[in-house]
Amino acid sequence: MIRRVRTSRLVDHIVQNCYLYSRQAGVQFAHVSTASDRQPELIANTSMEKPDGSKYILLTEGRATVLYENENQVFYNPVQQFNRDLSTCAIRAWSEEYTEQKTTAKRNQRKKRKLRNDKHKMSAKENLKTQEELEAGEEVAPTDTMEEVLLPDPKTDEVNTEASENVTQAAQGERKKAPFITILEALSATGLRAIRYGLEIPLIKTVLANDFSPAAVKAIERNVAYNDGAPDVVVAFHGDANVVMYSHKTKPFHVIDLDPYGTAAPFLDAAVQAVCDGGLLLITCTDLSILAGTGYPEKCFTNYGGMTCRTEFSHESALRLVLSSIASAAARYGKAIEPLLSLSIDFYVRVFVRVRNSPIQGKLLASKTMLTYTCSGCGSTSYQPLGRVSINEDGSQKHSFAQGPPVSSHCEHCGFVHHLGGPMWAGPLHNKDFIDRIQKITETLDPEIYKTVPRIKGMLTLAKEELDDPFYFTAAHVSSTMRCSCPPMTTMTSALLNAGYQVSPTHAVPGAIKTNANWGIIWDILREWIKANPVKESNIKEHSPTKKLLERREPSFAVDFTMHPEANPPSRRIKIARYPLNPPNWGPKARAKGDKPFNNNKIQGPGSEPVPDAPSRWKNGDENEAVDTKKQKTS
Repeated sequence: MIRRVRTSRLVDHIVQNCYLYSRQAGVQFAHVSTASDRQPELIANTSMEKPDGSKYILLTEGRATVLYENENQVFYNPVQQFNRDLSTCAIRAWSEEYTEQKTTAKRNQRKKRKLRNDKHKMSAKENLKTQEELEAGEEVAPTDTMEEVLLPDPKTDEVNTEASENVTQAAQGERKKAPFITILEALSATGLRAIRYGLEIPLIKTVLANDFSPAAVKAIERNVAYNDGAPDVVVAFHGDANVVMYSHKTKPFHVIDLDPYGTAAPFLDAAVQAVCDGGLLLITCTDLSILAGTGYPEKCFTNYGGMTCRTEFSHESALRLVLSSIASAAARYGKAIEPLLSLSIDFYVRVFVRVRNSPIQGKLLASKTMLTYTCSGCGSTSYQPLGRVSINEDGSQKHSFAQGPPVSSHCEHCGFVHHLGGPMWAGPLHNKDFIDRIQKITETLDPEIYKTVPRIKGMLTLAKEELDDPFYFTAAHVSSTMRCSCPPMTTMTSALLNAGYQVSPTHAVPGAIKTNANWGIIWDILREWIKANPVKESNIKEHSPTKKLLERREPSFAVDFTMHPEANPPSRRIKIARYPLNPPNWGPKARAKGDKPFNNNKIQGPGSEPVPDAPSRWKNGDENEAVDTKKQKTS
């Protein structure tokens, strides 16, 4: 039986393309009615009956309530409430900025149009004066601007102009109030995020909640119908995420949210083409074992086109790898990205990226991409941009090859070899003005509805304080390398500040320091610290990095440990929740099973529990075969 899904007029134009494409790709879509075959009075999902909530588990988050039936069919993770709260605030901040930019652009267009009209009027007056002089018999010198024109009637023209301006202002006032934002949640699952967007963000016209799982689409339709107001804006759609986005290349979305189970790499090419000029991409990647780990470098390169760094700042390098992958996908189509907010949160990374149609900015990608050289002994890191840009006297840009490498084959500090990382994003991770907008919005939120507001405020404050220089280090790690006692964080930051360098904390790791000082300065500060806090020579092995680092005991400059007034960052002085503890069971959940029936076979053995999808040998009666308990564990 073919199920019919009612849609709004915004998504009518994708129906035929999606259906035809699905036939070619072998993908089955639910039939979606278009404007030509539905009744005019039926809009979105208003024809659906409201479900009986007593038959389900009710989960309320924000202003939305979803009906939860079976956790094995539809994915839902309550730990991601912080992600959804922050995303709602970010889209609101983006919509305010986007509206202001469009209003300013229209105002500038009106000014230009007025200037052109004024020039035409001046030209008409000059021609009128010339005609009067000719009628009076005076000689007129010929000019290049003399032409036959229709002379306006001053009275009529003045009245028409005033009426036209009044009509224009009234129309603009109406347009400002009219909803216009279109959002695609490409992997919607329960539809909770899409429903929250539709209910909590102003000026939303349509939210397309898409999922490839028929069970998820049924859940979305049920949840949309249960929430009053959601059927007016939220539309459930059954389809492949990439097919939906590719079909929207000619009429793109304002906002696209990608929150997959694992990597978002397969969806990036379609996403950058389906978002409008100046639109917003919200992308989550939960595969930090690949992005920030060291066990799968080949998989990291396959997914993101770069190698992860085997060092303590791996969570920031994970952000930069994801941004580089997005920027590369966008540059292929003459687009450029601007990271507005890039966060490493718990077990995933979340980036908020603005995409602009700008081939000129896209050409800067090479200069905004870098390789990293990380010492395998002491952890010192150097950066190599892939391109170089110089500005000519006339303001034009000249692109050329970068010079390198910045290091020799062995580390200048300890003599160990380097590990190569990247290519990855070398530009800023955050836009401070955008963070200010989100912070203002958080001040207006009800903490009873948005329960993660304290954590949002703390993380945004840390992100705003971060330097744009890449990567960070911890005093504990460098002191462990030197085999000395760990200096307090304020002592380390004071020495850097007194030497004329900048420092800041990072949102990614508590106690970490970002600075624009090179690693030679950091090691010199520790050499001075060791004078007052000697190391045990017995702890220094012959061929260790410490032995090489301590061959020179005198620092190259006068280190001053006097407490600097800015040694404590503002976020630490105002005592906000900067690094709150994770709640119980905060990790990622297992992947949803969709419509696949759950296998309740029980395996007897050490640590035995119900195991889904038991191997075929157990189904064939080999229950007594030895069980590997490691294989029973699920993610």
